[in-house]
Amino acid sequence: MVFVQEIHKTLFILTNHKIQHPCIALCRQGQLKEALNSLYLTNPKSFRLDSYTYSFLLEECLLKRALSEARRVHTHMSESGFNLDVFLANKLIVLYAKCGSVMDARRVLDEMPVQNVASWTAMIQAYSKHGRDKEALEMFCEMQKNDTQPDQFTFATILPACANLAVLEDGKKVHEDIIRRGFQSDVYVGSALVDMYVKCGCIEGARKVFDKMPERNVVSWTAMVAGYAQVGDVGRATELFEKMPERNVFSWTAMVTGYTQAGCLDEALRLFKKMPERNVVSWNAMIAGYAQNGNFDEALRIFREMQLTGLKPNSVTVASVLPACANLAALRKGMEIHDSIIRRVFQFDIFVWNALVDMYAKCGSIEQARQVFDRMLKRNVVSWTSMIVGYAAHGFGKEALQLFEQLQLSGIKPNNITFVGVLCACCHAGLVDDGLQYYNSMMQDYQLSPSMEHYCCMVDLLGRAGHLEEAEEFINKMPIKPNTAVWGSLLGACRTHANIELGERVANHLFELDPENDVYYVQLSNIYAAAGLWNNVANVRKLMKDRNITKFPGCSWIELNNKVHAFVTGPITHSIRGNL
Repeated sequence: MVFVQEIHKTLFILTNHKIQHPCIALCRQGQLKEALNSLYLTNPKSFRLDSYTYSFLLEECLLKRALSEARRVHTHMSESGFNLDVFLANKLIVLYAKCGSVMDARRVLDEMPVQNVASWTAMIQAYSKHGRDKEALEMFCEMQKNDTQPDQFTFATILPACANLAVLEDGKKVHEDIIRRGFQSDVYVGSALVDMYVKCGCIEGARKVFDKMPERNVVSWTAMVAGYAQVGDVGRATELFEKMPERNVFSWTAMVTGYTQAGCLDEALRLFKKMPERNVVSWNAMIAGYAQNGNFDEALRIFREMQLTGLKPNSVTVASVLPACANLAALRKGMEIHDSIIRRVFQFDIFVWNALVDMYAKCGSIEQARQVFDRMLKRNVVSWTSMIVGYAAHGFGKEALQLFEQLQLSGIKPNNITFVGVLCACCHAGLVDDGLQYYNSMMQDYQLSPSMEHYCCMVDLLGRAGHLEEAEEFINKMPIKPNTAVWGSLLGACRTHANIELGERVANHLFELDPENDVYYVQLSNIYAAAGLWNNVANVRKLMKDRNITKFPGCSWIELNNKVHAFVTGPITHSIRGNL
């Protein structure tokens, strides 16, 4: 403070015959806080700050994303009686928005005696950038009611809000307004229109806009390529990609994503390797692509390669790779990710924490799953559902139902998957009456329609408890055609309770639905074998032979030295067979 006072006493700098306040010199030395302290050492009657000085200070706050300092500058303006013009007010809106305070930005707009198109556009962008797209649309409507005419920057700002909300009709109205005002030729407006139509699922509308654009940039080309990729038209996406006059990392990534979504993993990897540069989004596309296509080993391999490049993973990376660990039961790798990344970087990312709960539960470490769940600062329905399903899958029916009761008290509405976990918990606990009650509650209290998974759980619940006729009656009354999972649950119950007659009827349904699946033949054979009906066993085996059906070998996984190994019954083909 002494240093600041000395500057205040001696250093009012003359520039172009104008006196500069010492705060400018302090700002240029990187001392923003000291610069703001110097403001309050100046007598406003003897030295009034001008627009240039305040603008300079606001720019410094913007560069440093210094919200508290921005508020101090704003307060000084008010206390000193400075007449805030439209230019500085707009700068304040932008500053507050980029510092994360949309509320402060809106207050500035509301207090402005006169707003111009830049004021409204800045506020619309503030809402849109912070995920408040509905409010951005409302602001756009309010702007027009206020007789302020939107320009090309306004349109390029409001269209992403329409895209994020997937409100095609609103987007079309904005498009009509663009044509009426003559901004359809603007490359940024055109690119935003293409993106809006793509994200609203109207690929034809996007292509019409794209074809009519007099000028296109890499953004418009990429949006169109991504659009075709998202709807599974990899052929047209590739055709456009090959024609692109220039490509950036997002263009390449859009094409890689298109191949992975179409299941063309070899093509995706080939293109990925050809990329001149890769960012975290590119790596995420490959990791998620392999994981979503069930190739979990490759997902982990790509993740390890990414780590070797020194590129830091983001929440999407972790949320993609943890399910791969879960499906491979690679607990050690999942714990490594937890220890080395999440605890340092993603403490507050709910998607990552949900993936962690799911990973620990699927790897059989239900206690660690619960520890992660309990540490979560915020939970959503996915968090609760992951834990409930985890308990149910491991036979902890009582704990799953207790947690469901807590979920109901939390005020969060359960979803369809939550009830799958609840019904599964009732199965394991043998709670038939409770299961029926939850099944009815799902429809009556939460207006959720049962899916095939719920029907399967109910059949399993009745079958495990020995209510086989009720289970068959339940299937026959289903409003949709039962699939193999539903009939398969009942066949398993027939084996458990040695009901040969019903087992035969159920097996015939399964042979019609999936005649090449060896599991159902083996289950029926086991039912006969348990009853000592060896002629029937021989008949089933002959039927399998006649239909050229062979029993699929069992498979087990084991994690050793941070690598997951698969073993199948039959001849030993593993690379370390000599050591076994």
